[in-house]
Amino acid sequence: MLFSRPKPTPRVHDKSRRVGLDLTASRVRAVVGGPGTDRPIVLDDPAVDLTLVLNLDHKPASVGRAGVAFVKKSPHRVCSTFLPHLTEAKVWKAGRSSLTADAALGVTFAKIGPGVAAEAEAIGMCLPSYLTVPQIVAAANAAAGNKLPIAGTAVAPLAVVADRAEVILKGDATPDDDSNDHPGIVPIRPAPGGPGSAVVVDVDDHALTASVVWVDRGEARLLRSMAWPKLSSRAWADRLIDAVSDRCVRQCRRDPRDSADAEQSLFEQLAAATADGPITRPVSLHLRAAHWFQDLVLQPSDFDTVCAAYVTLSIQGFTDLIYASGVPAPPRAIWLTTAASRLPGLAAAVYENSAESTTVATLPPDAVASAAARLAPRWHSGELPRRHLDVAVPLATAPALPAREPALARRG
Repeated sequence: MLFSRPKPTPRVHDKSRRVGLDLTASRVRAVVGGPGTDRPIVLDDPAVDLTLVLNLDHKPASVGRAGVAFVKKSPHRVCSTFLPHLTEAKVWKAGRSSLTADAALGVTFAKIGPGVAAEAEAIGMCLPSYLTVPQIVAAANAAAGNKLPIAGTAVAPLAVVADRAEVILKGDATPDDDSNDHPGIVPIRPAPGGPGSAVVVDVDDHALTASVVWVDRGEARLLRSMAWPKLSSRAWADRLIDAVSDRCVRQCRRDPRDSADAEQSLFEQLAAATADGPITRPVSLHLRAAHWFQDLVLQPSDFDTVCAAYVTLSIQGFTDLIYASGVPAPPRAIWLTTAASRLPGLAAAVYENSAESTTVATLPPDAVASAAARLAPRWHSGELPRRHLDVAVPLATAPALPAREPALARRG
């Protein structure tokens, strides 16, 4: 006797959900905003983020892990850091393949389009502060061309501060997240409530960026942004690779940069070592080439020492930016994105060089995407104009989704 298995009930997506996209020169992250907690969408299974590196050897070009595996092994075969080159004539070529930045972004949206579009009818997208208006239009058009219903776009630091404006206005950013690794400490000079400013620090493969946003009762306003391409995440990674390679030369007279496989492996091991934020324990590196091998152990202080010059330049840049913005008092908060918190020594230096009343915090990985998701229904309903928000965002009287406060490390 044959028994038939009952057919599974097809999954029905709640179209009242809103999706937020966080797009940088390094990766794209997507979050579904719901009435409870936000849910990230897996874009490059098993990874949540889709890394914006294309392998040009594939026909058609493939984006994600297939490209990352050749970043150092065969850099001439990959297309990366293309976002800041939108609308430009620059072309990446490998064999018979050639791509412009606009085409590369189209490949990216084509990969994530079906999964993201199935979740919602309205999508909010946050973009880096260094993009020009024509580039923003090109990014929105590339998304729309792949059937992503973009309701509106915004500058990432402006959106995330507007989303967490209450934290600034109430003058008390003590976290209520049990997973916080840096519990709040009552400051010597607690910040008063009312209007104030926040600084958002981010980094991607194109540049280190910082933005000053002023928060008042009615709106969040972007005062000033700066970008430092020479301090990009790729520059920090290359500095670590060079330092480790030099140590290897001193110890065994072999240079990992002379071997494509060894340098690629070193690149991946260093990325894994810094993936969880500041390094607090020794890191073992295993270097292998065709005819030699070498094992190295780096202490946390080694990473800080190697990157000390970059940290100094970063702190000077942030200081100049805050003074140039004209804010009447020290920032109420300095928030580092997850990517910025991974830069060796940077978070600690920001903490040490901030005012006693300034809260230093690391934002959750989904902070920007969640902020975009909360803006989506406001664009969709017509509450916000359907244009790029790069100057100000009116504060919502009742947020569509509950906002999470960042994990905090407060100066005492």
